[in-house]
Formats: sequence, C-alpha cells, structure tokens
Amino acid sequence: MSEIRQKALQKIAKCLELGNSANVHEAAQAIRMAQSLMRKHGLDQTDIELIQMGKTSTQTLLPSDVGQNILRIIRGINSRFGVEAVLVNHKGLKRAEFVGNADRAIFAAFAFDIVYREMNQQVGSFRNSFAGSGTDNLTVSRRTASFTAGWLEGALEKLPDLRSGDRSSHMDDYLDEMFEKLDRETFKAQLKASMAKVTPDFEKGIKKGRKISVSRPVEGARAKAQIGSS
Repeated sequence: MSEIRQKALQKIAKCLELGNSANVHEAAQAIRMAQSLMRKHGLDQTDIELIQMGKTSTQTLLPSDVGQNILRIIRGINSRFGVEAVLVNHKGLKRAEFVGNADRAIFAAFAFDIVYREMNQQVGSFRNSFAGSGTDNLTVSRRTASFTAGWLEGALEKLPDLRSGDRSSHMDDYLDEMFEKLDRETFKAQLKASMAKVTPDFEKGIKKGRKISVSRPVEGARAKAQIGSS
C-alpha cells in the first residue's frame, strides 16, 4: 500500500470517528469528508455505500415500556426519512437509535426529539383543558388519546420526505453488525401493530400537529431547533 493511500485511509478513519460527534453539524461534515476521500482514492462503490451508513442516538430517554405514541413517531420518521430505528437499553430506560444514510440518521434523531417533546406539551395542554369541567376520567382519557393520535398524524405529515430510492441493500448488514444482540423482530411487530383509536378530537389534533416545524439541524445542534407549533 502506498504511503499516500495509507495517509488517506488514516484520514478517513479520523473522519469516521468525528462522525460519532454529539455535534450534528460536525458529524455530518465529517461523514461527507470521508465519502469524498474514498471517491478520490478509488475505493469501490460498495465501500462508499457502507461508509455512508451511520447511526445517531436521540437525546430523549424513553420509558422501558414503549407505548403506542412513541411507536407512531418512530414509524412515521422511519417512513419519511428512509431510516430504521432500534431501541437500546440505557440505565433501565430506552433510547432510540436511527440507522441509515448518515446524514438522514442524524436528522431523524433530531426530528424525533422535537416531535416527542412537542407532543408531550400539546397533549398536556389538551388534557388540562378539561380541568374543572366535570368530565369523567374515562372520557378525558379517551378524548386525549384521540387528540394525540390526530396531533401525531398532522405533525408527521409535516416532516420532510428524505427518501431517495429503495431501502439500502446494506441496511441489514449494518444493523446485524451494530445490533447483533438485539431482538429487532419483536420491535418491528410492535410497530406494525400500532393503531390509532379515533374520536372527533382526532381532527382537532391533526390541525394542531400540522403547525409543527422541524428544520434541519445546524451548528449549535439540537439546542437551536426551530419549532413553530402553538
């Protein structure tokens, strides 16, 4: 191996290391640099496609028993971004990791954090609107569940569609390598089975959810997320 190629591979390895940075801008830049170097030094298309794969963790910690609303968010993000989510254990809780094209995986995790946080705020406000109304708890729960389903429907519609072509042929290989000890099939079954219960509050939720705005992360990362819902 020539000295030039050896140095190039070392630089690519460094870029890949930076690709795991918590700073989403730095991580995306590092992945793009690695891809450019690989093309420049003649690595084949398979190598380039594999290096484009990445995983990004959400900042949000989830309960160990993941509910239907979280599954709906994950299912929607998977569909719109062309990624796949894996739930990993974290100190008795769960954390979602999105896998796919590195840039899209970064954006998917970023979007999940925004949608999940905003959902909790909007659903809390809706539930609190029944305070003092005399509405029984069963009715409040049923109407809140329907509002939540509608809100998620509207919010997920607003996510950008980043799919480009078919699912990467390298996705399963990458998932098997990175998450070989996880039961992904059970999680996939949960996603497929997740269904919404609809009441008239569903439409109200849709209108609220459609007000959310998720912009691509920029330098300064997730703290500067722009959210336009009310």
